[in-house]
This record gives sequence, C-alpha cells and structure tokens, in this order.
Amino acid sequence: MDYVDIIKKYIKDSVSIEEVSHTSNIVFKVVRENGEVLYAKFYLNNSSHIDHEMNLYKLVDNKYLKEVVCTSISPKMAIFKELKGTTIDELSISDKAKYSDLIIDSLYEFFESIASIKVNGYGLLDENMEGTSDSFIEFLNSRQKGTALNLKDYPFLSNLFDLICTKYKDIITSDNSLIPIDTNMKNIMLTDKEEIKFIDPGELISAPKLMGYGDFVAHTYKTILYDKLIKKLNLTKDEEKLLRIYAIFSSLNILSFLHNLGVDNLKEVIPFGNTYTFYELIEEHAKYLELNK
Repeated sequence: MDYVDIIKKYIKDSVSIEEVSHTSNIVFKVVRENGEVLYAKFYLNNSSHIDHEMNLYKLVDNKYLKEVVCTSISPKMAIFKELKGTTIDELSISDKAKYSDLIIDSLYEFFESIASIKVNGYGLLDENMEGTSDSFIEFLNSRQKGTALNLKDYPFLSNLFDLICTKYKDIITSDNSLIPIDTNMKNIMLTDKEEIKFIDPGELISAPKLMGYGDFVAHTYKTILYDKLIKKLNLTKDEEKLLRIYAIFSSLNILSFLHNLGVDNLKEVIPFGNTYTFYELIEEHAKYLELNK
C-alpha cells in the first residue's frame, strides 16, 4: 500500500509528507502549500489492542478530541489538524499545579461522557463495539491471569491478581460501560489556547467506569493530579479500594506489555510525567489494600 499516494488523494495541495511514527499504527506529518500542518494516521492495530479513536467521534462530544479533516474506511485512516501545545508529562511541577483543576475537570467530563454509553458484553470489543466476554469476572480472569503468567520472573507482581481476588472478590463488581484504558500523561495535551485535548485516546473496553479512572491513577498516583481526582470523585471506602485495584491491574498490564517488548528491568520503569516507578506505586497500592495480611 502506498500511503503517500493515499494522502495526496485527500490533501491535493501537500508539499511534503513525512513518516513520523510506525508502531501499532502509522502516522505521517503533512505540510500544505499554505504552511498548515496536518497528521495522517493509518490504523493498523498491529498490537495487543484495537485503537478505537475514530469510534469516539461518533459517540461523544468532540470538544476534547483533535479536529478531523477527513476520514477513510478502506484503508482505515484519519487526517487531523495539528494541535499546538504541551503534553501533560512535559509540564513543570508548577504548571501541573496551575492547570490541575482544568486537567481533572476535563478528564472527568470526558470519562463520564464515554461511560454514559452502555454496551453489550464485557471486556475487549469486537467490530460492532460489543464486549467479547460474557461477564466482567471472565474478562478479568482471562486478561490478568495471562499478565500474571507473563510476569512470572517478578513473583511480587505475578501473585498480586490472585491475592486481590482472594481478598476483594466481593467488591469487584461488574458493569458494562465504555471506558478508555490508555490515558497516560503523554496522551493528554494542554494546548496553546489552554484547552485540554486527549490526543491519543487509544483502546476502549466494556467495564466498570471506575476502571477507566484506575488506569489514569496507574500513571498519576503520588502527583497533584491524583490528589485532585480523589477530591473530585468523592469515593466511598470500597470505591477507593477498587480504584487502587484497577490501578494495579493497569500497571501490571503495562509492565507485561513492556516485558514483551524486551525491557530488561521492569523495576526501573517510570510512568510518563511521574517521578516514581510503576513498581514503587504498585507497592504503595498493595500496602493500602493490606495485601500482605
């Protein structure tokens, strides 16, 4: 497939087309005659999950997403206007504090709008945006036990799922709302207009709403963004335990993914924009949950 020719078909006044990313998807930077910069994204889904970015434009208010110029079904592609700004992971500590209310209020509104959409089934979604598992517990067992097996060289990590299920199975309730599960700080931008945009919302799954927030907590725990989120959510004791549980699950899945990529020492991996390692953050969640008792 000649991606450049496809882009030229849609952007006839392009003067340069440069590939800037080739991972699970392919992204090209496109410059037009008038100097405008666009980005063309081809959705290959060559990874362990499916990118549902384009589905979000049909489901929720687009105020927090990139502006789309055009889309294509075959091949699956979208061309976006360039966003100018700074991703949250690159903000200074003082700027994170300055914009923390804006970030969390935007995150809350974005997550709640997605979670208001109820779907059939649980877990990973098929092409019809329906869950592929019959229950949330079935999905968790399949996803997290596979992760635990992949992390067998790290006994502390690989044993956590069984410990959590043994102690907290009564509060791990099921709900089938749409939730995003890749909202790390590099995927959220503060634009030059001081707006918050979710620049790479990634995968959606069908699961309890709190699991989406747990994924965010996996990256932001021990930062001001976590403190602001906890204040915003006003959780019960059991809900806060669930938030920590889902943060552990998300962290384990990320570390498992990185392990598959060949990362040598998972104990040294730090979330984007954080100063603590995933390992340290998981240890604190486990301590809060009293998993050693």
